[in-house]
Order: sequence, then structure tokens, then C-alpha cells
Amino acid sequence: MSFTLTFLPRFRESDADGLVGVKGYVDYFQDIASGHFHLYGKGNDTLPYKYGVAWVYSKYKLKIYAKADFSENISVTSWVSKCDPVRVWQEMEIKRGDRLLCEGRLESCLVNLKEAKLVKTPYIELPDDLVEDRLTSVDRFSRRMKFTDDAKYCYTYTVRYTDLDNNRHMNNLHYVELFLNAFSPEFFDENTVTDFELQYISQAYYGDELRVFELREGDTHTLFAVNQNDELIAGCVISIHNA
Repeated sequence: MSFTLTFLPRFRESDADGLVGVKGYVDYFQDIASGHFHLYGKGNDTLPYKYGVAWVYSKYKLKIYAKADFSENISVTSWVSKCDPVRVWQEMEIKRGDRLLCEGRLESCLVNLKEAKLVKTPYIELPDDLVEDRLTSVDRFSRRMKFTDDAKYCYTYTVRYTDLDNNRHMNNLHYVELFLNAFSPEFFDENTVTDFELQYISQAYYGDELRVFELREGDTHTLFAVNQNDELIAGCVISIHNA
């Protein structure tokens, strides 16, 4: 069963050009993913207390066709396309009327909060009719990213209190800003993001020093976040075209 939210975009979700793009769209995807499972009583508002587990988002992949202004409502729709013993895929679409603005896919898994170990999905008794046999046109997720020494150093960011979620890890959404901030305002004035993939490899905590690196190949930019122990925490692939 699909789940849809309809609302007017808010200015705080916009980029520096005053339009909603990658940052806002990933925010919407996380909201719709959480709201969808909340319908079944299987959201992160209830799972920690009933089962001692929580959903952890491991991958995002977006294809962006247009940014959104604040003139009219948009609709965000989610449905589950895959549910195996260790992961769930949620497909997502953002539309204004019949116009598709963005589509994407989110991969998540269950983690035991005390033991920090993966938990199989049957443990939380998901509905039998949860999965729909349809996909967006977004490509499959890339293979697990690995750091390369060819990547160029961009900057270092220290994880602060406002970056943390209720598990005291760096909030998933803050990695979007971490990677986008590797570029200048002029870069986004001259280029439009068309594809955005984000992989969470490990966790970052308060006080961690995250070094951001970039590897550029044509219109594709691969970015890495590496902590003070040289551990790869997250990776991102951004594709662009000239604005």
C-alpha cells in the first residue's frame, strides 16, 4: 500500500537560490519513509519501545528533474518495493500535479539499539501485503563505496550537538549538507544536480573530525567523509549538468 503526503514547501527547506532541491527532497524522503511505517505501527516512534530496535537508513538515491518553488502544494508518495530478511527498499516520488519533480529509492535496515547489531525484518512482524511489485526509473544502488587515494581534500568538519539524532549519531540528513558544502555557491550557480546517491558506511559521533574528499570524473563527483581514524563514514555520488 502506498502512502502520500501533500503540503506546501517551506522556505527553510530551500537552497541558496530560493528553490527546494537535493537537501529538501532528501528531507521529504525521510519524512515520508517514517510516516509510511508509522501507519503500520512500525515506525521509529514505536519500535525502540516495543522491540528495542530502530530503522537505520543505509542508502539514498535520487533522480532530480526540477526544483520546487512555493507557489503550489506538492505530493510525496512512498511504497515498499522490496523487503528481504535484512533490508527494505522504499520507492518515492515527488510531484506537483502530474509533473514529476524527483524520484528516488531509500534502503533501510533494522538495528538492535543495545547491541548495535542488525535485526532481521520478520522480528517486527511487518504486514504480509507490504510489498508492491513496481519500481521507479531510478537505477539500482551502486556497490559499496571505497575510498581512493586519488581523491582531493576539500575541508574538515567537526560534528556538533545539533548534528546528533536521538541515538547520539550524526543525523543522516546532515551528511547531505556535509557533502554539498564541498562546493562553492558559484558551482551551484553554474551547475544543476541531476542525480544524488548517498551511502552510510559507519557512524559519526559528537566531536568526530570528518574530512571531506572529492574525486571528479567529467560531470560526476564522488565524495567521501573520513574520520580522524581514517575510517570511511559515508560516501556520495553527485551528477550534474550545466545550468
